[in-house]
Amino acid sequence: MKLLSHGPDDTSLKFEKIIEGMKCYTIDELSSALKSAGFAEIKSDRYDGKPWITVIARK
Repeated sequence: MKLLSHGPDDTSLKFEKIIEGMKCYTIDELSSALKSAGFAEIKSDRYDGKPWITVIARK
């Protein structure tokens, strides 16, 4: 399971400890991985008041 988070917030870190194999990623980490995979267009948005993000990428 992957939880997208805009940073190491307390709730995300709590679930990383509880759920085996779970890893939270920041926008920068996801963007870097997508660029390495050949994606050129990367758009990201944050949700106000929540540690949620949306990332859309196109090759």
